[in-house]
Amino acid sequence: MQGTLLELPTGYYVERDPDILILRRLDGSMVGAFSARGAAPEDVRRAVEETAQKLPEESRRAPSGPQLRARFFGRFEVLCGGETLHLGRNGKALTILKYLLANRTRLVSQDHLMGWLWPESNLKKARWSLNSAIHTLRKLLSGCISSPSASGYVVLEEGHYRLCPTIRLSTDVDDFDNCYEEGRRQQREGRLHQAASEYERAIELYEGDYLVEDLYEDWTMVERERLANAYLNMLGWLALYYAEAGYHQQSIEACYRILEKDRCHEDSYRLLMRSYVRLGLRARALHQYRLCERILGQEYGTTPSPETQSLYGSLVGDEAI
Repeated sequence: MQGTLLELPTGYYVERDPDILILRRLDGSMVGAFSARGAAPEDVRRAVEETAQKLPEESRRAPSGPQLRARFFGRFEVLCGGETLHLGRNGKALTILKYLLANRTRLVSQDHLMGWLWPESNLKKARWSLNSAIHTLRKLLSGCISSPSASGYVVLEEGHYRLCPTIRLSTDVDDFDNCYEEGRRQQREGRLHQAASEYERAIELYEGDYLVEDLYEDWTMVERERLANAYLNMLGWLALYYAEAGYHQQSIEACYRILEKDRCHEDSYRLLMRSYVRLGLRARALHQYRLCERILGQEYGTTPSPETQSLYGSLVGDEAI
């Protein structure tokens, strides 16, 4: 029965639990139930489709799903229609919600969730725990859904969970990635002002590391690293762009944001030194070198690179830089 959701009229899905197929509307209400035990998959599929096709046209229209906005940067948050959804401290249910949102383009298997979240439990207990967590998750989502039943918005298909496609979902990570990719395209085509605008939009979305509350969860680490690298790449490009355009204060701000993430970033120290000199703040430029020297010594037991030392020497000698 794989792919059943695509074969049904718009507005329906099939849930299997475990030998019964349940035809539901996307608001979760049940239309019919069919025994799959001993029946050929094609016969069951045909019975489900025929039942759905007999319903009035207006009942087969897909409902307008809820508008959800997920924020992964910094503190995790879900908004419904612009209002924060109160998620409380629902442990495993909240973890599953994060995982489903982050992996919304693919199905998530029950076996994976059970093995990951209840590794010490036997199969029966793990399945009971998972069903309980999914029930709690559906109750959480019911705070955003006007229908009396929210079960249809966490869909079970052939042992896999997914968020229902009628949910109109947007995330800060998607917006960040879109701005980043558009900025890179504009940059490649030589439209630097447009590229800077896209990068600035992306950076404003970065309100903290990806799912920082789940810092040590293995599944978040690669994505967190990817996003942090994109963030630093954009800041580094913007810092140079601002400096070359004569916007030295904006360049300084970008450099400090880089150093918040990587306090040993020598390129940023050098750009800070040059920007402060351009603003007539030579003492602050010298301070940046001493700060770089101290931090590199503390972190790596090294001294600044010859390029940074040469820049400092030109400053001390009052040479033009």
